[in-house]
Amino acid sequence: MSAKMSMFLEVIAIVTALSLIVASTFVTPAFALKRYFNCVTEIANKSGKLTIADVNSCYDKEFHGSSHVSSSASTSNAIGK
Repeated sequence: MSAKMSMFLEVIAIVTALSLIVASTFVTPAFALKRYFNCVTEIANKSGKLTIADVNSCYDKEFHGSSHVSSSASTSNAIGK
């Protein structure tokens, strides 16, 4: 195999690897958002009501990098107290 062909295949391999990494960074958050909506929907359908605490619980469960604010503090902030 010639040196040019070898270099070309190496570049193609690097570009392919980088494109797979970039694509996976877009797909993973989309699945987390789907799981978040499924969690919220399941709670609402099961109990017939949905509270801010339920929403925060689902958010913290699916988005692990979220801020760790207690649900009572975020509830009072949401209400405006």
